[in-house]
Amino acid sequence: MPSKRVSEMSELEKRRYSLSARMFHTVILISVILFLVSLVISYVMYAVVIEENPSLENLLNLQDTARMGFLLQYALVMLIVTVILAVILTWHLQRTVVKPINSLTEAAEKYMRHEYDEETGASYFSDLDIRTGDEIEHLGDTMSKMENDMRGYLSNLAQVTAEKERIGTELNLATQIQNSMLPTFFPPFPDRTEFDLFADMKPAKEVGGDFYDFFFIDEEHLGLVIADVSGKGVPAALFMMMSKMLVKNYAMTGLPPAEVLNRANASICENNKNKMFVTVWFGVLDITTGHIKAANAGHEYPMIRKPGGQFEIFKDKHGFVLGAMKKKRYTEYEFDVEPGGTLFVYTDGAAEAANAGNELFGTGRMLETLNSDPDALPETLLKNMTEAINRFVGDAPQFDDLTMLCIKYNGKTKTGEQI
Repeated sequence: MPSKRVSEMSELEKRRYSLSARMFHTVILISVILFLVSLVISYVMYAVVIEENPSLENLLNLQDTARMGFLLQYALVMLIVTVILAVILTWHLQRTVVKPINSLTEAAEKYMRHEYDEETGASYFSDLDIRTGDEIEHLGDTMSKMENDMRGYLSNLAQVTAEKERIGTELNLATQIQNSMLPTFFPPFPDRTEFDLFADMKPAKEVGGDFYDFFFIDEEHLGLVIADVSGKGVPAALFMMMSKMLVKNYAMTGLPPAEVLNRANASICENNKNKMFVTVWFGVLDITTGHIKAANAGHEYPMIRKPGGQFEIFKDKHGFVLGAMKKKRYTEYEFDVEPGGTLFVYTDGAAEAANAGNELFGTGRMLETLNSDPDALPETLLKNMTEAINRFVGDAPQFDDLTMLCIKYNGKTKTGEQI
């Protein structure tokens, strides 16, 4: 590195002296040309005088020696004057042109190498103090202003970068916290053979507002939840965590699904200054019979497949979203999933996934994807759905969180043996 610095300074010195030398040589050359021109003019004037006054020729011939001496003295004086003028002009140009340009060049070289004192805040161009009163001074002032503007920009950029890094760290932490709240280990209940279960969430941002959950309320009843919070990012994630805990806490008391949503809605509405809301589908599966009791708070219709059949949309009874109306009451409904049947629930990020042409994936394509391999296990069904959506969307950005939950009911005999 030092050798490179010495080399760069050497090149700068070479350019500096090269400019001075070229300017000095140019001034000398111009002076010599002017000197020769003056001699030629003197000779021509002498010839004109002889031509107009022939009578003076003899007199002038007699004075050749004196004339030649005069001309030599004249030439010497002119040469001395020319050299003095050349030196003065060179010095003046060196002071008013070459030195300021060299100072600007050296400052620019240091600026390129970032040789500045961050503690004292020393600058490159502001300390030059160029006072030539011409375009060079204007150039120096412009460079100084540019440097100050750049210094302010870099300082602001450093602050913005630090803030972004802080936000990035917090978002990573929020992502980890959110992921820790969602069950991600599959199969979640390896010793339970009555069903196969899989779920997945892909947030549109670092953290999402969707969530899913599943948990045993008792030995025979499995709670299933999927929800979609309004908005995105950290606020939605915080609202999602609160909603998830409320639904699960009320569900674990053994309340019916509709009453769980009633109480969760009332709790959310008590302190909802930001007017956020969440759609929720909550069902309770009796793993001994395949009977499901459920309630829907403004969420997407589930898709159900009977054994040996195709997936179809099950248009259940919709209620209003949680968090919008405190006194809203929800209705419960029931249906059966036969052994070999499958339940698929999702958030609107699947149906509303859009490609570059703003065309939605839609529930029709969702059914086609599910029915391309309807008897597959839940993990395969979700993988197929994700791949189909990704192919459809292409390079278009993900607009909404994508969350899906699927359970295939295997059934159970009275003796506990799987059928």
